[in-house]
Amino acid sequence: MNDGAARALLASANQSLIERAVPHLTSRDPAQFWTSGQWMTENIGGSDLGMSETEARRDEQGLWRLHGRKWFTSAATSQMALTLARPMGNPDGARGLALFYVEPRDAECRLQNIEIQRLKDKLGTRKVPTAELLLTGTPALPVAGLSDGVRAIAPMLNLTRTWNAVSAVATMRRGLALARDYAKKRIAFGSPLARKPLHLDTLACLQAEFEAAFHLTFHVVELIGRDEARVLSPSGKNLLRLLTPIVKLTTAQQAVAATSEILEAFGGAGYIEDTGLPLLLRDAQVFSIWEGTTNVLALDALRVANAETLSALKARVAECAKTNDVRLIEPGRHAIQALDKAAAWFDRNAATSALEAGARRFALTLGRSYALALMVRHAQWSLDHEHDARAAIAAQRFRQGGVDLTTTEDIEASRALAMDEE
Repeated sequence: MNDGAARALLASANQSLIERAVPHLTSRDPAQFWTSGQWMTENIGGSDLGMSETEARRDEQGLWRLHGRKWFTSAATSQMALTLARPMGNPDGARGLALFYVEPRDAECRLQNIEIQRLKDKLGTRKVPTAELLLTGTPALPVAGLSDGVRAIAPMLNLTRTWNAVSAVATMRRGLALARDYAKKRIAFGSPLARKPLHLDTLACLQAEFEAAFHLTFHVVELIGRDEARVLSPSGKNLLRLLTPIVKLTTAQQAVAATSEILEAFGGAGYIEDTGLPLLLRDAQVFSIWEGTTNVLALDALRVANAETLSALKARVAECAKTNDVRLIEPGRHAIQALDKAAAWFDRNAATSALEAGARRFALTLGRSYALALMVRHAQWSLDHEHDARAAIAAQRFRQGGVDLTTTEDIEASRALAMDEE
């Protein structure tokens, strides 16, 4: 959130706020360093930010003050926060919201017209306190005008979603390191788990998922770096717009599934709190919820998907899937075919309700096919420069785990099954 807040402030060109906050957000001095929260979610709206009810009013001195209730305020102990509110008289919907900068405490460290109603009793990530806050005239400053706040917060969301993916990858890696170490030491039925073919197969599948998530995530990190350095090509910008929601939803799903399997790899010990293992699974569950659930992000991907962005993705997959090694031909071909099928599905259903119904499978297919292509590219490099076939094995194993998830949607059948209607 610190990285995202700094980026949003810099993008706003609000020089006074940039000078006030960015040096604190980027400082390496603990005495100067600030953390940043984001106060978006309200009871009424959740991910639908356009329904936000927090109102911004000017007082007698012309200062903006916020009134409303924020249901899920991340990093409640932060020195600053970015939040959305509707300036009095603005129209309903997202266009009527503005982005505001808040410092929750004054110079004497007293809360500025903020009532902490309760701290959230969360499943995981308890290290980052989250609160319900009542704002009763909290002083605030507009960041980028008095409308289009959702657009102004977008640079922050793009980075926090990417950090979400980085954290998902890190959690998978941590769990795998523990599971590997345990497999070498745990003796069962006469030999270590590391010598059991079935256990090795399970760990190999998890490793392939991790490597796919790693390549996908850090490819997006590379694109962000190129974009911030202003050297990203137009096709790269199209790719980044499409991949930002996709990398978050794809890696979040992978992390939850992988950590569940990792706990199972420890047997009963994986279910016991004092091993520290259940914490991995509890913390991982937030990856698919914070900054947009899988469905919300899939709909974001649909909004960004068009002829230009899909063309950029297909061109990149075709480039990455080029190989001269027989072990990589089928994984590369599969990545191209899965993406082509997803793009054809998108075109075929563009004007139908099936488009929304299949949005999750569409987005996951884009993410998994692109990850597979990146794995093929890396495997070819590894074979050429390191004479190492391990990455090729990972690409083969990931392909076997399922890449193409697109199907034909039957809306009425889904309604009958999901809602149990008589």
